[in-house]
Amino acid sequence: MINCLLVEDQTLLRLGLANLLNLEQSINVSSQASDGIDALQKLSEADFDIVLLDMRMPNLDGLGVLEAMQQRGDKTPVLIITTFEDCDVLVKAINLGAKGYVLKNIELEEFISAINTVISGQLVLQDALTHYLLNQQSPPSYHLTAKELSVLRCMSLGMANKAIALYLDNSEGTIRNHVSQIIAKLAVHDRTQAVIKAIQNQLV
Repeated sequence: MINCLLVEDQTLLRLGLANLLNLEQSINVSSQASDGIDALQKLSEADFDIVLLDMRMPNLDGLGVLEAMQQRGDKTPVLIITTFEDCDVLVKAINLGAKGYVLKNIELEEFISAINTVISGQLVLQDALTHYLLNQQSPPSYHLTAKELSVLRCMSLGMANKAIALYLDNSEGTIRNHVSQIIAKLAVHDRTQAVIKAIQNQLV
């Protein structure tokens, strides 16, 4: 049984999702929260297998919850429930430890599959939203080439070199070289720092 904390400020949506998910024998929405503060309180009171987290909420939003969880050392997997309007915060959320995202108009079967994917330790990135994020235009800076910016966007989404190579139709060796160039140009020590600096400088 997968024990879930559902965090969503819209009451009807939250109750509807909980009722639908509870129809699945392997899933139990054992607790619900209407905002980020409520969510953190419930996380401090009980253990959950996964947090289903909305991004836009009163009092404390999804990013605030992720930041607090990171500070606490709370490793509970988080699956974001989002809309296309939240694209600007998704990369930040993933780099704060979220294990992926689903759109609010997702089919129930896909939602259940995404939950199981996160529980199995894999990242959930829906194709439509991933494509949208990867094709956003970024202002040139740090003398990064167009290809390096594309690789950097992929890195920011948590994609490994092999996955980036497949997505951009390059060899894995070529991608490794691009990653090394990005790290050097951004004057950082590793790919994690490169992604953080890219976010800070609005490169992704």
